[in-house]
Amino acid sequence: MLGKVLIMQKQRTKINSGVALVMLLMIITGFFAFSQTRYFADKKVSKSKNIVAADKVTDKEKETETWTSIPQRAVAYQELTTYEDSNLTKSVGKIPAKTQLDIPEIVGKSFKLKTGKYISTDKKAVISDLTISRESINTTIYTDKSVNVFYNPVTTYDNQIMTNLSGTHQLSADKMAKTNWGTYYEVSLDNGQKGWVSENDISLENPKIKQVQALLNQKYNDKKYSIYVKELDDKFTAGVNQEQKMYSASLSKIPILYWTQKRLNEGLASLDDKLLYTPAINTFYGSYKPEGTGNLPKTADNKYYSLQDVINRTAKLSDNVGSNMLAYYETQEFNPNYQKEINRIAGQEWNPKERNASAQMVGRMLEALYNEGGASFNALFDTSFDDVKIRAGVPKNISVAHKIGGADTDNHDAAIVFASKPYLLVIETDGATDDEIKAISQDVYGVMK
Repeated sequence: MLGKVLIMQKQRTKINSGVALVMLLMIITGFFAFSQTRYFADKKVSKSKNIVAADKVTDKEKETETWTSIPQRAVAYQELTTYEDSNLTKSVGKIPAKTQLDIPEIVGKSFKLKTGKYISTDKKAVISDLTISRESINTTIYTDKSVNVFYNPVTTYDNQIMTNLSGTHQLSADKMAKTNWGTYYEVSLDNGQKGWVSENDISLENPKIKQVQALLNQKYNDKKYSIYVKELDDKFTAGVNQEQKMYSASLSKIPILYWTQKRLNEGLASLDDKLLYTPAINTFYGSYKPEGTGNLPKTADNKYYSLQDVINRTAKLSDNVGSNMLAYYETQEFNPNYQKEINRIAGQEWNPKERNASAQMVGRMLEALYNEGGASFNALFDTSFDDVKIRAGVPKNISVAHKIGGADTDNHDAAIVFASKPYLLVIETDGATDDEIKAISQDVYGVMK
């Protein structure tokens, strides 16, 4: 019995020793694993810190870019300090900005000047004074003050003045160049020469149109007005409520005149064409009521009228029947091709029956008619309404082509005024008198003349 107990105690001792050994091994393994993790974590942190430091060095290097060769046409971009040694430790003087530099060689990290003095190679301080860029453009620029015109885009090496422009000018520019001292535009002068002007001396916006806009904002910014102003040979416009649609009344005859002239220009119609006045003329969709201005019979007389005659009656007398005849025969009762073209030019839908259109829509349409030219546009001169509205607000020696419109409280006029620079003026009103339209015309002419 005693032997069995001793044997069991020996076995128990062996088991306990084994357990202790296993636990010791686990502790040691854990310690090394923890140390290894800590080691790699520390390495990762260290690596991250090194990356940040490297980035900072790169940024610092970027802050001070230096020349490694002698720049062409070297110039001091800012005031420079000169030194007696190539290490730039002892300053001996200053060089003003825009001074051209004579640099025979680079010594270490400094420029040695012909005078024997040294300056920094910092690219922010010393530049190559060449034209930076050139590009072709097609734009109009404006001047309203004394402007120097240079032979070349201005650098410290090219700054000779060709001529001086005074007063107000509208110039075509076909090139733009950038130098270290600004942006310059190459313009065509009246004598055929070309020169360069600084962007600081010109405007890319029409100053007259800007003045008109200020005028309209001050005096006519009222919801009863829709006004649109544009110089014919320019892209800039002015206006108040110019996109506000109103019932356009007889201004809707302008697109009909445009389409008629388009057909004439394309050889699809002739001024000698004979148009038969039948009952259908006054009864199709979009036709005007025959009553109102004009002298064609209010009921069909089954007679023929020449296209030239009908155009004149429509434009000069605002004849409703005449407009109906043009719409019936030339637009084929406002066919889809006609409507698509008118909407495209006007920029919005212009329904021929509802006749709602803004001053801007009318202006675009009148400009399109002007561009077609011919009998349909010429008929807008010397109308029966040249003593009122826009025409009355312009001196008699200035030619005006215009088309009036009116119905109930709607009172309108659309014109091209042939001042020194021809301009479009469309005035739509809800309730304004002829004299009020005349006053607006006078004010706009006062700026645009």
